[in-house]
Amino acid sequence: MRNVMSGQSSNNDILIFVMRHGEAEQPVRDDRSRRLTHAGQQQCVDACEWLVKQYCPSKKIDLTLVSPYKRAMQSSEIMLHTLTSMKVEESNDIVPNGSAPLVNDYVAARIHSAINTTNPIRSMLIVSHMPFVSYLVDALCDSYTTSLFSTASIAVIKYSPKTDKGILVHHYQSV
Repeated sequence: MRNVMSGQSSNNDILIFVMRHGEAEQPVRDDRSRRLTHAGQQQCVDACEWLVKQYCPSKKIDLTLVSPYKRAMQSSEIMLHTLTSMKVEESNDIVPNGSAPLVNDYVAARIHSAINTTNPIRSMLIVSHMPFVSYLVDALCDSYTTSLFSTASIAVIKYSPKTDKGILVHHYQSV
């Protein structure tokens, strides 16, 4: 038996989508305020279309975590123009120099706290930055590959709450 989401089995695995923001303006004095370029906006539209087609035909995400940096906020807004997220949280922990082990623990805690509720977390979108996204994928999957993410790329992780570990099942790289 298969769940509504493509690629997700019925054994309580959760799909976690770890996304790097779209292409941003060149560095300025305040890195937090860098905005997406027109190309970066289009990258996010393309990434969202891919995600809907491959993994989210229902266009629903249970939880979205987003960095407070402008380019990540804009990227999530573009994604959420098509996708519906039951809850969106801004997180100061998922900035470029954030702690992947800390966020890994937070993700596990959020998943576990929702398991026996009327709204369990079955899918999660995390919109952040390099190098954090690479380190987070390693932490979630207990691996040490430090994958590179081009802008607006998405790592798809099948996460088991039984083991608190994930498996990288796809890595979409934007063009």
